[in-house]
Amino acid sequence: MEVQAGYPTAWQVHAVMLGVIIVALIAASACTSNPRSKEQGEMAEEASAKTGRSAMAQSVSDPGLDLNCIYDHLQNPPESFHYLYKKDATDHVRQEADVTPQTIDGFRAQLDGSQQPLHATRSDQQSWQNALANLTGISGMSSTVAIVNHSSAMQREQDGGQVNGYSTIHYSIDTARLSPTESHMLLKPGEFEKGDVWVTSTGCPVKLSLDSELHRNDGSLIEKLHYEEAMVKK
Repeated sequence: MEVQAGYPTAWQVHAVMLGVIIVALIAASACTSNPRSKEQGEMAEEASAKTGRSAMAQSVSDPGLDLNCIYDHLQNPPESFHYLYKKDATDHVRQEADVTPQTIDGFRAQLDGSQQPLHATRSDQQSWQNALANLTGISGMSSTVAIVNHSSAMQREQDGGQVNGYSTIHYSIDTARLSPTESHMLLKPGEFEKGDVWVTSTGCPVKLSLDSELHRNDGSLIEKLHYEEAMVKK
């Protein structure tokens, strides 16, 4: 069919409209970044982005701390290991298990102090997923780790070596190293994080100990927290 000169075809109109929509979506995306909350909803996404690096920029010599690696190890264990995660706080958490590529045997502490047994076999996917759901409490540390990961608060030390059966990199953590601007953006007056973590070359934490405090805007204390995590190769 011949088209009259000077008049756009339906395809051309559609292409122009599609281009306008794409531009609008890109602009909207750039303007609507949601704030990331700290444990009580106080950390800004923009602030954590300024202290972070992209995954592509990470190197073997400076992998940082990757909490997702723990979930991957529990979901698809590459070897046998003992796993522990503990949080001392108002909402106390303790999760512990012996993990192999075929089985999970452990427990999760209940609020009353009793232990909920966890038993799973790889051949029973429902039991495996149920066990995973009760062993991934460390995901609650995500915003806490985001404050310090790949920032001046996290410093590589020279004494890594073999820890819990893994070859590791040692990082000390201390938010006192943050610049005044970073500290103001990421922490309330009086808040801090301080501890140590040993990670593999991919950033997988095999030993972690971290103390933290949460404060109100006026600097008054809300809560003291202590975290521990370990993976011990068998």
